[in-house]
Order: sequence, then structure tokens, then C-alpha cells
Amino acid sequence: MIGNSKILVADDDPKFQKLMRFTLEKHGFEVTVCNDGIEAKEAIGHNPVELIISDYVMPNMDGLQLLKTLREEGRDTPFILITAHGSIDSTMEAIKLGTVEYLTKPFDPEEIVLAAQKALNIGHMTRELSELREAVRAKYSFENLIGQSPSMQEACRNIHKASQTTANVLILGETGTGKELAARAIHYNGPSKTGPFIPVSCSAFSGGTLESELFGHVKGAFTDAYRDHKGRFELADKGTLFLDEVGDVPLSTQVKLLRVLQEKRFERVGGQQTLDSDFRLIAATNKDLKDLVRGGLFREDLFYRLSVINITMPPLRKHLEDIPSLVKHFLQQYTRINKKDIKTLSLEAMKVIQSHPWPGNVRQLENAVESAVAMCEGNMIKLADLQLELGELPSERTPDSKDYQGSLPQVVAAVERQMIQKALDQNEWVKARAAKALGVSERVLSYKIDKYGLGKG
Repeated sequence: MIGNSKILVADDDPKFQKLMRFTLEKHGFEVTVCNDGIEAKEAIGHNPVELIISDYVMPNMDGLQLLKTLREEGRDTPFILITAHGSIDSTMEAIKLGTVEYLTKPFDPEEIVLAAQKALNIGHMTRELSELREAVRAKYSFENLIGQSPSMQEACRNIHKASQTTANVLILGETGTGKELAARAIHYNGPSKTGPFIPVSCSAFSGGTLESELFGHVKGAFTDAYRDHKGRFELADKGTLFLDEVGDVPLSTQVKLLRVLQEKRFERVGGQQTLDSDFRLIAATNKDLKDLVRGGLFREDLFYRLSVINITMPPLRKHLEDIPSLVKHFLQQYTRINKKDIKTLSLEAMKVIQSHPWPGNVRQLENAVESAVAMCEGNMIKLADLQLELGELPSERTPDSKDYQGSLPQVVAAVERQMIQKALDQNEWVKARAAKALGVSERVLSYKIDKYGLGKG
């Protein structure tokens, strides 16, 4: 709480020290008093504080020197500078060094309380922002790109190389393979990491709407343009613009996109003022852009402009050996979020997960684990917790007519027996669940079990 915050006051005037201590302690602050900058610097080293209030003119080390020294050491503690001998030059230098307030003596004692509360609030928000940035960077660190398979290791190496440059990047891969995760890893580990990451899904907008979204528009540019609107290029200044599904950008917009990539300059829709934006571009698509180029649906010059660095995110079926690591990662993530104590998966559940085709790739696997965590009532995920539709359940291969001998009724009976056995195994022989999955009543299921002589495998 701000009222219990530790404040250091540096001033060589005993009367002023006494006044500051009395005023600040009356409002619940803990106050340490020092006679000059050197004494203050030593005290901070032993006992960190949340705010420094310092006189400008002091012996040995003045307030401005103290502020400068602390900033050079990387300390960003909020700082209030007080003086009876203010000047424009000293004020400007103090502001450049990040002082929160610059007060001139004499002033009302309550004024310093308001200034202290303001400075502490700013310091609190600054720390929160710094912690948030660190959390975001940790979330998109290279360690979160899970996979020891050769294809994932190659993708990770290319992502790391791309993060060390400012070149345009084109990320290829099926839906759900982690293209945006790769893009964020490049951004948050690269030269633009302190700038914004601005994503836009090109497939979510029609041609005209996409241009407004990318370039912005001025008031009155079209019927619903009631005010000026900043586009994504403008918002991405000093950061990264991520164009997802870039293969869906219309040809008419591709021309304008090419110009922005070449010049880093553009105009808002309906506007005449040319704007500059220093952004880094990362694009992604699940389409074959070379095929689109050959078909005349994508500009060849834009393709080469986008693909300075190419990265391919492999589909999950190409690196099945990474499934256990991915499951472990998602299990830890969602047990923490849901505040559950789930340690592992049953052997049956893991077997089903590892043999599943996962057409939705890593995203589908993540959703399955999240769902299983939500459904799990114990400390181990079981088959019954996996929310996989019967039609999605893995099988060795689709039966062919030549796999069965006999009449049509005999073939139908064989398939029926196989489906019932599979549903029972995957629902741990809970008949009610198996019957629901098969779309039959529990009574009918019991009859079929007896008919085919089924038992636990």
C-alpha cells in the first residue's frame, strides 16, 4: 500500500528534514533522512526505498548528481527534486533523467504529500508494466517452442536466426501449427521487443475494410467514417506488424501493401497526408503462395518482398514424437490456470492421444488437454476425460471390403463389433458413456455386448 511506502529524504537543512519527516509520517509513510547525496546513495544500497525526495543544493553530492548516479546504475526509483535555486537548465536535465516532480521552495507541506502519492502511483504502474513485459517475454521465449524432433528443431533454429534480424519473415504452415506463436517469439526476442506487436487476420476482412484496417482512414472517407482511425501500420511503429493469412489479401490491396513495404510510407484511406512507420513485418499463411503466384492470384514481387526469411511450422503428424512433451507442457499450464492438482494421464489416455491423427495440429491438442483438465475430477486424466468425438477416435486404418469375408450382414456385424469394443475401451467400460458415444441406448448396448461376447481388452 502507498501509505506504508518507504521514502528517503535527502536535505542538509535540519529544520526542513524535521518538517518533511513530520508531514510524511503523519500520512503513514516510513521516512529515512540523509544529509547529502553520498549518504543517501549508501543508505539506498543497504535499504531500498520506493521514493526519493532530494534537495538540489547539498554538499558532497547534490540532488541532480544523485539522480544521475542512480539512473546510471539502472535504478528507476521515482524521484522528486526540490530546490530554492531552480533554473530552466537544471529543470530540463532533471526531467530528461526521469524525475517525477520538480518543486521550488517554499511550498505548502501538504503539496509534498500529493507529489509523493503521485510519484508512488507512477512507480507502482511502472513496475507493473515492467513485470507484465517480462511475463510476456517469458511466455514467448524460445523455451516455449516445444519439440525435440528434427523438424521442430529446424523451425526453432530458423526462428532464433530471424529474431536476430529486422528482415521480413514469411511463416508457412497448416492451421494450428503455431505460426503466431513463432511470430511472437521472433518479436519478443528481437530488436523491436520493446515496441508493440500488432496482429491482423487478413482473412477476417473484405478488401475495402482490410485497407481501412491496415492503412487507417480519415473522417468522412466513407459512410461510417465518423472520426479519424489509425491503421495497423501506424500502430506498429517501432514494433512488429503480423499479417496472418496474408494469402487472402486481394490483388488490389497487394499493390498498396508492396509500396508500404518498400518505402515504409503510406496515406490513410481518404487522406492526403503521407505518414511514416518504422515497423518490422512478419507474415503467415496456410496456403501455397507459389501456387497463387502461378495462378495470378498473388503478386510475385510481393511474394519475394515478404519471404526474405522463410520458416515452415511442421504439422503435428510430422513430429508425433513431440506429443508427450507438448501434453506435459499444456497439462502444467492448464492445471495452474484451473488451480487443480493433476499429476499425469493414464496409460490408456496417453495411448489414444499418441495414436490420434490431430488434423487441427498443436492447437487441437492444446484444446483437448485444456478440456480434459476441466473435466478431470481426480489427479489423473483418464480416457473418459478426453472430449474426442467418436468419429475422431483413432483406428489402425479404415477397413476395406476385402478385409472381411462373408455376406453383407456378416461384414456389418464385424464393423459393429469393432466400434462397440473401441467405444467401451475408450470410456473405460462405463456403459452409459459408451452408449452415448455410439448413439444407442444402454439397454441396446448391453444386448450387443452379450451378442458379440465382448470383454475388457
